[in-house]
Amino acid sequence: MPRRAPDALKDVIRDFRRDQIMDTARRLFGDRGTTDVSMDEIAAQAGVARSTVYVYFASRDELIAACVESMYDRLKETIADVVADDASPAERLRALVLGVLERIDESPEFFRLAMATQATAGAAGSVAVGGALMMIGLDMIRLLEELAVAGKEAGDFRSDLDPERAVVLIGQQIFGALSVRAGEPEPILAEQAADEICDFVRRGLGG
Repeated sequence: MPRRAPDALKDVIRDFRRDQIMDTARRLFGDRGTTDVSMDEIAAQAGVARSTVYVYFASRDELIAACVESMYDRLKETIADVVADDASPAERLRALVLGVLERIDESPEFFRLAMATQATAGAAGSVAVGGALMMIGLDMIRLLEELAVAGKEAGDFRSDLDPERAVVLIGQQIFGALSVRAGEPEPILAEQAADEICDFVRRGLGG
């Protein structure tokens, strides 16, 4: 049975408020360089009641994890169309790299904070961030493994390529590029950076 218009409107408002809270939290975490920001302040900056924040997030750790996960959700939306079955391995690689770069550019301060928080045992939000990043990492590994196998089968990559080793090397290159980019005050265009990274990676993977 189709939902009534009022119910659909409530869903839209609910999603908007949740995104509004996460965007505010991500900005505050990044600007302050710490996840030690009170839920009261996040609510005030988002223009909602404190109780409203807890409607969507049971704790600050849950909110922090949601901020990390939302960045990856946007990445998946960005590359979904290009990473289709009929896209070449080279097109899929570039879509993946460009999508990651664009998501980092949206909030480089929060990305740096997420990396530092995850690496610091006992830091506020470290468990939540670590769990979210682990799930993201597993998903990225799957995407890269599929890409490496497809590239090898298509003859785009070396015939003796070890897909598992390729995933490690590609992942290191992408992560290193992201870490550097997040700290640059004036990074080059994401499209140019994606071309440079992909060219470098493909030269190593190609025959």
